[in-house]
Amino acid sequence: MIESLYIKNFILIEELNIDFKESFSAFIGETGAGKSIFIDAIGVLLGNRFTTSMIRKDCDRALIEGSFSLNEQIIKTLKENDFDSEQLIVSRSLSQDGKSSVRINGQMATVGFLRDLFAPYIDIHSQNDNQYLLNEKYHLQLLDEYCGNQEILQKVSGLYKEYHQLENRERELESTTFNQSQIEIIRYQLDEIEKLNITDLNEDEQIERQLKMAAESEKIQQNIEEMRQLFSNDGILDKLYSFTRLTSAFSGFEEIAGNLQKITDDYYDIADNYETVMDRLSSNEIDESEIDRLNERLFALQKAKRKYATDLKGLKEYHQTLSSQLEDYDNRDFILSQLRKQKEEAYQAYKKQADLLAQIRRQKAAELKKDIEIQLADLSLEKARFEVEFTEGKPSARGSDEVRFLVSMNSGSNLQPLAKVASGGEISRLMLGLKVIFASLQGSRTIIFDEIDTGVSGYVAMNIGRKMHQLAENIQVFAITHLPSVAACSDNHYLITKTQRDNSTRTDVKALDENEFIEQLAILSSSNVSQTALEAARELYANARRLCNIQP
Repeated sequence: MIESLYIKNFILIEELNIDFKESFSAFIGETGAGKSIFIDAIGVLLGNRFTTSMIRKDCDRALIEGSFSLNEQIIKTLKENDFDSEQLIVSRSLSQDGKSSVRINGQMATVGFLRDLFAPYIDIHSQNDNQYLLNEKYHLQLLDEYCGNQEILQKVSGLYKEYHQLENRERELESTTFNQSQIEIIRYQLDEIEKLNITDLNEDEQIERQLKMAAESEKIQQNIEEMRQLFSNDGILDKLYSFTRLTSAFSGFEEIAGNLQKITDDYYDIADNYETVMDRLSSNEIDESEIDRLNERLFALQKAKRKYATDLKGLKEYHQTLSSQLEDYDNRDFILSQLRKQKEEAYQAYKKQADLLAQIRRQKAAELKKDIEIQLADLSLEKARFEVEFTEGKPSARGSDEVRFLVSMNSGSNLQPLAKVASGGEISRLMLGLKVIFASLQGSRTIIFDEIDTGVSGYVAMNIGRKMHQLAENIQVFAITHLPSVAACSDNHYLITKTQRDNSTRTDVKALDENEFIEQLAILSSSNVSQTALEAARELYANARRLCNIQP
């Protein structure tokens, strides 16, 4: 949910700092007060466009910052992308020169990441936007969410992947044809790479190091000889040995016995290490014939690398590719027959689970129809009918069903796709009814309705308010509304106002207490706060609270 919002120098908002609560919040105000600006600011935080035209007049910079509640998936996403996951504070700023910043918990982020982060959890819905509920490509996904059949979906997806891979392999093999000259080239290249007998993918680098060492061998040999002279012929080791023999005369000096023994032990360690070093250095001596062999080997490897434009690893992989091509050519008919058999077995395993998935979908679709029609009836659309239309499609990772939602809003009307049948007021109620069903399934934590109640009035408006309140039992609901009946059903009330002074205009948002809210309901209903208007507003407020079972 959205916990708080800070806005500075955004369009008509000079500065605004406001906290929000759970459940149902209504935002009311006069036409033109800037209610849509408030929603636009939230949209910017969710990753919508932020342009310099949105910076308040005569200001250098606009800033929007919001605090959001966490859930397990958001925490996981933040951790996976190396963000602090103890909180979720998002800020966006934009200056007149076009410089912008996006931050999550103080760390730099991208607009794309913001969109991906919030898309499943916060939904802004206005009357004329192209909602995913109207988009037929999402209907199958929505039905599956309602079915709760993720386990079988995963099975179907895995089996389809196996089948699809075999199908692609078959198609690739069927379309692969070689003439005799191509086969001869493949055999030649195979033989050429095989003769290299590449067993170590770093062999060329090792040879280069050996040759470099050989090039410096004269200096190395000189150093080795100097080391021998230092350690032998009355050198360091002989002197240390003589020293250790002399120590036997001091056996009675217990206070230094340990030190003397340490020197003796060090002598033997030095002698052992010296022998190891000299043996190793001597073994690295390379004779002329070995240098010639290494140069020839390096030349052959480098030539092959240049010819095939790759490294030794690439040569090995290319060899494997050539081997597979030759095997396919030599055993093409047999491989094809085996592939087709495997593909058919994979398809039958896939089809069995896809048919079971289709059966579950059809059973749950009947339940979905009843649930949605109940919601529509509650919104004074008693004659509306809802259906899930199934057609057979191509096999896919989601089965072979193609689904679209159809609706008839009036008695006797034919069922048609959602986007084609409803008027403005009807489409708003239809969307609200669908959201009551799907919102919690999709994991949405906040839904914002931007004047979706346009074109309705009376008891229909009260039903819309009641349905929003019902939806808010599970998630946070914001409603920008001009209807007192909708606003009266809210738990939390906010007034959006616009004031003009001198040459500036300012939009503000204020939380209302009960008495202030009743006054605003009176103004919405009667454009005044007369005693009669106030009494009517109190009655409307009381009726709405009874209808929505809101406790005092």
